[in-house]
Amino acid sequence: MTKVDQVNSKNHLTYVLTGGSAIGAARHHGFIPWDDDIDIGLTRTDFEKFLRIAPHKLNHSGYFVEENRLDPKYEYDFAKVMAAGTHIIEHGRESTKARNGIFIDVFPFDRMPKQASEQQQQKIALTEILTEIRQRLYPNAEPQQLFQSKYADMSLNELYETRLSVMTKYDGHHNLPFINMSSPYEYGQELIEPWEFHHIIRMKFENLLVPILADYNGYLTRLYGNYMKLPPLEKRIQRHVLEVKVDNYQLGTQNELRNNWEQAAS
Repeated sequence: MTKVDQVNSKNHLTYVLTGGSAIGAARHHGFIPWDDDIDIGLTRTDFEKFLRIAPHKLNHSGYFVEENRLDPKYEYDFAKVMAAGTHIIEHGRESTKARNGIFIDVFPFDRMPKQASEQQQQKIALTEILTEIRQRLYPNAEPQQLFQSKYADMSLNELYETRLSVMTKYDGHHNLPFINMSSPYEYGQELIEPWEFHHIIRMKFENLLVPILADYNGYLTRLYGNYMKLPPLEKRIQRHVLEVKVDNYQLGTQNELRNNWEQAAS
């Protein structure tokens, strides 16, 4: 995380903790004990700058960046900063051919249209495109669609380009709110108002001071409701990583995973 913060700060890129990592900072002053990654978000403009700058800067520090324009075998519409020398198996990506490792998720925030009909069109398009992408990359894992989508004849690169165009369609409208279209939550649920990206503070996260929205309470309440309330015990589980190896040693417990993740991400 220190290296990512340095790259962003030195290049004047505005980023904030998002999702579970923002809860971690607000509620635990660090990782949620059962979480297994860090989430950060940037506006699309700064995200694109990050993709141009970070791969070169981080490659010299033992990290690398994954995004589909850097690696077509990587299907997501957001980036990951990964620690070299680590290998993981993610839930739902057991057969991926993309590079992998212990990671920080880097999410772009794009503008959400005002009209409900346009929101629905964007949501459906992104869902159909992702289904087509995953059928190309994981043909044995993805169920076949009952109908042929209008994206069925596109190549993988055409699907990536079309998805980017759909996501950024409204980015020229500067009065519209930002949303994370890569979010695991419902379309539009992870929302940041335009002015909120201009009001950022730093908050303790483990041994670091990391950027977070000044109105993190408003952001987290919109996303989670009462985010200070702990979930029931049965829901305190890691969601993403099934297995991790560091320097050829397989880690078996959640604590071992978390301890090595903290070392790799620091």
